[in-house]
Order: sequence, then C-alpha cells, then structure tokens
Amino acid sequence: DSLFLLHCLLEFQRKLPINFEIEVCTIDPMTPSFDPSPLIPYVESLGLKYHYIRDDIVARASSSGKDGQTVSSLCAFCARMKRGNLYTCARRNNCNKLVLAQHLDDCAESFLMSVMHNGFLRTMKAHYEINAADLSVIRPMVYCRESLMTEFAKSANLPVINENCPACFEEPKERARIKKLLNREETLYPNFYDNIKRSLIPLMHDDATAIMRCYTEEAIAKSRKENHKKVVPKGGKDNKKQFSEQDTKKLAAPVKSTPAPDSKRVKVLTEFSEEELVKELARRKAEKFRLSGSMKRLEEDNAPNGEVQLPPDPTGQVCSLNGGDGSIPCRELME
Repeated sequence: DSLFLLHCLLEFQRKLPINFEIEVCTIDPMTPSFDPSPLIPYVESLGLKYHYIRDDIVARASSSGKDGQTVSSLCAFCARMKRGNLYTCARRNNCNKLVLAQHLDDCAESFLMSVMHNGFLRTMKAHYEINAADLSVIRPMVYCRESLMTEFAKSANLPVINENCPACFEEPKERARIKKLLNREETLYPNFYDNIKRSLIPLMHDDATAIMRCYTEEAIAKSRKENHKKVVPKGGKDNKKQFSEQDTKKLAAPVKSTPAPDSKRVKVLTEFSEEELVKELARRKAEKFRLSGSMKRLEEDNAPNGEVQLPPDPTGQVCSLNGGDGSIPCRELME
C-alpha cells in the first residue's frame, strides 16, 4: 500500500501544478519475522530522502503495561509507537503533512469494527489536523480499493515486504475476520463497496464525530432519568378540595413574582465548561445542516412561483476532524 502511494505521489509531483517535496520514512519494529531493510536501496534509487527508524517496539511492550507488565494489546501499542515515531520524524524534518496509505477496504473494516465493538459510527478520516496543530494527516487513497493497489504493485514489480508480525499473524485476528465478512457480502452485492463509500462520506466530515457523540450522550442521559411519579391526593381523584368564596378571591388576586437573581442573567463564554461549549457547537452545526438539507427543501417546495434552487451540498468539504496527538489513545487509533 505504501509503495503504491509513493508512486502516486511521485506522479502527482511530476504532473500537478503544485510544488511539494517528498520524504519517506519506514519504522522497523525489529522483529525477526519482519525486515524492511531491502527498501533502503530501492527508495534511495528514486532520489528521495529516506528515514529508516529502528525501534524495538516488542521489547518495550513487555514492560510498558500497567505496573510495568506486558501491554494488554501489542497491536494497539505497536500502532501508537509507530505513529509517534512518524510524528517525531515529520517535525524534525519540517514536514507539515503525514501521508498514510489506508484504502477504502481499511476504512470499511474500521467502520464495521467500530459499530460492532464500540457502538459508534466512526471510521478513519481522509484529512485531519492533530491536536498540536503543527501537522496534518492525509489519506489520499481512502476511495481506492485494495485489489487495485495490489494489482499495480504486482505489475510494476514493486519490492513489497510482507508484514509478518507474530502478534498479528500467529492466529486469526478480528480485522482479518471482518475482511472475510465484507468479501463474502461483496460476492452477493457487486456494488457493495460503492455503497460503503457513499455511506462513509458523512462520517468523514469534520463535525460528524462531535455531533453524533453529543447526540448519543444526550440520548443515553435522557433514557437514564427516572420517571417522576405523580402525587395523587389522599382519597383518589374524586376527592376534590372545596374552596370557599374568600379562598377563591385570594387565588384570583394578582401575585407579583420576583424572578431569581440569576435566572435571566446571560452567561459569558468563559463561564461555560468545555463540554457545554462542544455541545452547543455541535447543536448549531446540526441545525445548520438540517436547514440546508431536506427540511429546507421541503419548505421551499411550497414557494409561490415554484422556482426552487436546491441548496449546495453541505458535505462538500469531506473531512478535517482533529485527530489524536503524539500519544494516540487506543480509542483514537481509527483517526
């Protein structure tokens, strides 16, 4: 995948009217079954600056868990360490873009795993800025199929180094199982991945995750509230209280209510918590998309002259959601 991406970038560099430089980085986890060193002469033959980083990730994993024990997930730990090395390498060499080679198949697998194991609609983003705001991560191949990349690698005779990490391939893993599941569905529905791609586009919007997380937490909070029981007067509903004429006059008299001192005071932004600000931003974004989408169209359909122009597609800008920082928590690995 990475070699396919590299040659695409070289082709873009030659043909597009955009000036940019390309540097290549490989992380060697120093496992006996995976040796990417043959890539060194190949990348250097392309005339590119090459960064080859050796990091004994497996050895570090044996003591980086809780209380100095082995980490619970070697794959997650390895992914975080590799990403941290890539961020560091990019910063040291004044690179402002980290280009990754994940494809549509990877995004579909990540989406389904998120739904099945986390109960949340989420997938990898095609473009986002990390929290440090000094580096952007882009994935130009998110609409490209894995089979197309494999076909190109074979036809171009690229020096592909197979990933043989013992932690990933000593037994069937969940991603491999999901891949088989999706491939089986594609045999039944030939347009399966086209529909998957269309479904993932909204999830790649910069506000999608924040909006859906806000609505999810709000719905869960409402569902957990206890139903308030109505207090029934003693004697049942028919036991109505009798008011005298004097009591009725008292009730009819105007009552001057004094509002609470802070009931109408407008809060300034500094008084809101971070959670309240995020919720308000998500609510306003959702309202904006609702008004510019089908609801607005339904209202305009009743225009007197019938001359309705559809609003522009609010999802035109696909994705720029902020991702994780150098630490990259496990729950943010899909970013």
